[in-house]
Amino acid sequence: LHELAGDLLGPRPPAGVYRYRTSGHERVDRFGIDRAYPAETARVISWRGGCRWRETVPIFTQHTETYDFCAAGTDAADFAYSTSLTYFLVPGVQRFACAPVGRRLLSGQRPGAARRWRCVQGASTSANTTIYVGPETVQTAAGPVATRHLRLITALSGQSSGGAVRELWLDPDGLVVKEERQVSLRVRSTFVGVLTYEERASFLLSGRP
Repeated sequence: LHELAGDLLGPRPPAGVYRYRTSGHERVDRFGIDRAYPAETARVISWRGGCRWRETVPIFTQHTETYDFCAAGTDAADFAYSTSLTYFLVPGVQRFACAPVGRRLLSGQRPGAARRWRCVQGASTSANTTIYVGPETVQTAAGPVATRHLRLITALSGQSSGGAVRELWLDPDGLVVKEERQVSLRVRSTFVGVLTYEERASFLLSGRP
């Protein structure tokens, strides 16, 4: 990551556990699985050495996400992410490495600006577009927070096909203050064949470390 890391420390949230008021569910077509999300979830920010930081989102024991970024310069570079989903006692993990990298905040850009970036794991591809919607104020339990509203659109091909839209309201340090997401995928599994996966969820910051 030497090409990502400059002399200046980039935006990143302080390390610790952040709490979110949560609603939504995920659904798998096999046997009518439909899991309601807990009323509260966490996001854990941890330092990984150098400019590298990780955001871990453990929604369930069977559903964990990680987002790796390099905090250097005027923005944070999203260079890898992974999703771990377990159904029918069969774990499935996809970990993508990104080149070109994403830019978490699109710092210095005007509303409407977009960045296209691509992540790969083996024969699977995640084609991403981040759009800066504009500045917005989000009301939280602790009061109003000035944020940057970004829209992340993802198209997946390979082991999983389909897409996702994540509306993200980010603190100037890159912390997710609010998120609304919609995901619709067809996932190929060696053990149980093709699954249809759907997710609808929202997250609102309710507590800081």
